Amino acid sequence: MTIESQLAQLQQAATEQTEASVQLANNITEGLQEIDQVKQDIAQTYQTVNQNNQALNDWQTQSGNVNLKDLNGNSHTLPTLKSLIADAQSVNPHPHVMIKAQFDALRDMRKQQYAGSGFVEWGLGDSAENAVNNGMWVYQNKLNLGRSGKTRGWFGSDKSSTPFPKGLVDGVSIDLQSVDYPYGIVSCKFPPAPDGTKTYDSASGTVTQHNDAETAFAAETDSNKVITSRKDLVFLESWHEKIAEKDVVYPLGNVQYGANSYKGIALRNNLVAQGYSAFGEWDADTKGHGVKWSSLTEPQKAIFLGEPEHNIYYDPKAKAYIQVRYRIRVIEGLGDNWDNPYIHAYNRGIDNNYISYTHGQSSLKPRGKRIEGEDLGPSNISGEMSYAGMLNSNAVSLNAPIIGGMRMARHTSGYPNNSSDFGYEGKCYGIPIALVQRLNKGAYHPSYNPMGTTQYTMTGVRNYHWYELPTSLRMSTLGCFIQPTETSIGKHPGMGYIGGHGHSRADQYKYHDAIYAGQVEDLRLSANKLDKAEVLESTLRHAISNRLRGESKPLFTKIHQATVRNAGTSRGGRWLKVTEYEQLKDVITDKRYACIYNATKSEVYYIAHIDGDAVYVSLDKLVQSLPLSYQNGGKEFSPPTPEVDDILYILDAFELSASFHETPQIDLYGHPENLLQQFPDGVQGLWNETIGSGSEYQLIPINHITEQTATAMIGREPTLTSNQWSTYAVGLNNVDGNWKSMVTNKTDFVGLVHITEKAPVTKAKSSHPVEYVSPYIYQSNFYHLDRGGSLNSSLIGKRTKQSEGHLGVGFTPLNRHGLMSWGSFKVNDVIGAQPKHDPIFLYQKEGSAVKALTSIIEKNGLFYLQFHGSELQYQNHDVQLANSSISQSYTKGKVYRFSVGEFKGLVLQALTTLTGIMQDVTYINEEGELVGLVSGNVVFKPVNAKGSWGDDQTIPIINGENTKTDLNGNTVKVFCHHTLFPIGIAHNG
Repeated sequence: MTIESQLAQLQQAATEQTEASVQLANNITEGLQEIDQVKQDIAQTYQTVNQNNQALNDWQTQSGNVNLKDLNGNSHTLPTLKSLIADAQSVNPHPHVMIKAQFDALRDMRKQQYAGSGFVEWGLGDSAENAVNNGMWVYQNKLNLGRSGKTRGWFGSDKSSTPFPKGLVDGVSIDLQSVDYPYGIVSCKFPPAPDGTKTYDSASGTVTQHNDAETAFAAETDSNKVITSRKDLVFLESWHEKIAEKDVVYPLGNVQYGANSYKGIALRNNLVAQGYSAFGEWDADTKGHGVKWSSLTEPQKAIFLGEPEHNIYYDPKAKAYIQVRYRIRVIEGLGDNWDNPYIHAYNRGIDNNYISYTHGQSSLKPRGKRIEGEDLGPSNISGEMSYAGMLNSNAVSLNAPIIGGMRMARHTSGYPNNSSDFGYEGKCYGIPIALVQRLNKGAYHPSYNPMGTTQYTMTGVRNYHWYELPTSLRMSTLGCFIQPTETSIGKHPGMGYIGGHGHSRADQYKYHDAIYAGQVEDLRLSANKLDKAEVLESTLRHAISNRLRGESKPLFTKIHQATVRNAGTSRGGRWLKVTEYEQLKDVITDKRYACIYNATKSEVYYIAHIDGDAVYVSLDKLVQSLPLSYQNGGKEFSPPTPEVDDILYILDAFELSASFHETPQIDLYGHPENLLQQFPDGVQGLWNETIGSGSEYQLIPINHITEQTATAMIGREPTLTSNQWSTYAVGLNNVDGNWKSMVTNKTDFVGLVHITEKAPVTKAKSSHPVEYVSPYIYQSNFYHLDRGGSLNSSLIGKRTKQSEGHLGVGFTPLNRHGLMSWGSFKVNDVIGAQPKHDPIFLYQKEGSAVKALTSIIEKNGLFYLQFHGSELQYQNHDVQLANSSISQSYTKGKVYRFSVGEFKGLVLQALTTLTGIMQDVTYINEEGELVGLVSGNVVFKPVNAKGSWGDDQTIPIINGENTKTDLNGNTVKVFCHHTLFPIGIAHNG
């Protein structure tokens, strides 16, 4: 190899090494650059991680949003955990509490389940002596609902499954407990009794509180009157309210909650102004216990939110908790006559008025969530808000209608809807509980203050009962209310109240501040859907057993002396006219109670009809039950014999405005002339048509149905020169309905016998379409009030007297009846569609009896019990012999025993007057009746040979009351009656 080739090779190797070195240097440079980039990337990643770590910390602890970066450096905004929780809570902060949609769905479900708003459970109540009705009772000055503190023996305990009442208002279930009382019961208190210092103007609706009675009575006009008697309305008011508005929550929603703690949570009664918890405008004392919502811990809030009885729900739109609250309201009445105390179902085709005392002037006002508010005020002012049941034609409903309850309404449209002032979304309702009749603080006097309670007094001198007052004292109603002095007589300030020094009444109503069961009208309605057959049976059973509530009014009589100036007969009726009065209707207020005593002939006339200056009269009391147009005083009834110049005493008896279940009545005894002398301005009571006979003993009839066996009579002999009245004990015979006393044998004796009347439970009404008809006929002649006696007297107006055996009350099957297409019995039907039944069978064949067909009817959205029936009168028969094989004449009502012929041995009563050979013109049917071969009509019916009730086995269908002639020829009463009070809410299943 040459040197050149070797040099070339070395140079080639050096070049390759140089290139390799350069490549290595380049590679090293590139590696160092990559290391720098990795270092930078690591630093950037560390920074990103550090930033994300801070963001994650902020996400857990802060509100709002945070930014997170990915590995590519892209930013992402996320809401923090607190923000997510807040958003979740805005839907429902406590998942175990219903949201509004769920709460409303539950309300709608209950509306389908129940008939309407009312009471789902009555509660257990107290013992029978304090009971008003199931779950309602009285004690001293309170009306109470729910189980008392007794350990057993609660009246009506079988009628309630809960110890305390449960209400239903617009689909919301309400636990009624601890109202103004710490231990469960609902305790309702009342405003002070009338004291004669307040006036009410029915024309303007103005109520004025005067300084004294003298000023009040001096302010009286035709429309402005002193309040001396009144009824107070009790009802449950319920509304929806945001908890945050007052930052207070109440156990059960009860703003009158009486306990100071709830499940370990302390409650206070000073969180809201007192008026929020008040029973009424008059109440400045009641303070309900609640707790400040914002002060509760989460576990404490969970107690209220987790228990459905507190009725709290969450509205996500309003982002607020809502509580359904309630209070008991007691409205001080302005007198005795409330309009529409029963709340009727909605949209039943009639226009009812607002719930009011005087429509248009003093309507019931909602209060709801307001702290203060008037109880009564005008409703006929445009835009004015009132409570209504069924709305009248000028009213605009401002919240959803509820069946069985009160709803808010505004007079006329075109005004802002301010219903939200009373409840959230305008939800504010009410359901009635009771009307309570009140007495007054004045001195009792049967002529001038029948509702008084205290005695009279002259300060430091002596006390007086009304009959002990000096004869020189000219009494008046004002005199019963003025304050006494050392020289003048006035009302005694220390009597007539609980804890006082005495009273002045002879009946059970001793004190003006006490609440007695007989004063209470129970307005509660069951919210449950009632089976018509079951409610008919249970209501009839209550009526028979004397447990159905009734109502009547005390009677008052004014006596007028007159002279007959003319008398005669017209259209079959006997009439008379008097010299002293051009229009007798001016002095005869109510023909049901009025009568005329002919002192010349010693006859008592009853009023059949008043026609201007003439009055049609009869000797038969039955005419008082007949329609006003009835004028027949001479055809069916004994005609009177008034003559010109006969001396008459017109006893104008009428009802006072107060009403009771157990009514304080007075029987007036004595000659009307003497009664007029003693009571020239009239007197509480009804004349019992008895004058002293001079005999040693005299049976005196009782005007009223009563459970009393003894009472007191206040009487005197007018011929005595001194004012000597005495009190006499009187024994009452409840079987025969009379009493006797030795002192009454004097012909000039007058007396006032105090009777506690068991009020009627039914009233005459027009026949109404039926919802359900009983398959049995009620029959009874028992005298015991708890075995039909009370119901019997209510239906026929007289006492039934059977007192032996237990066949005095029972039922007989209904055989058939017909109904018109609209569900009514055919009134006055003579074709044969009237109801027919099996024979009446009753023990002890004497006196009067009752038979009645019962049915369920619906009026204004409420159920009532309807009675169609008649009085029965037993009569012993004068049986006549007859021969069925020869032609004989037979008289309607007569009883015949066939002794000869094919019908030999049959004892039959003729149902019509006829002549013929009976075995040739009639045949015997399966019931043993004789039926005409040609007519097909029953002409004879089998009867007991000794006597019969004269019953035709037919139920008369009439409107109201009238009379008919029975098969024995007696005139008996026939009737259509309804229960006074509704028995349930109507529904369609």
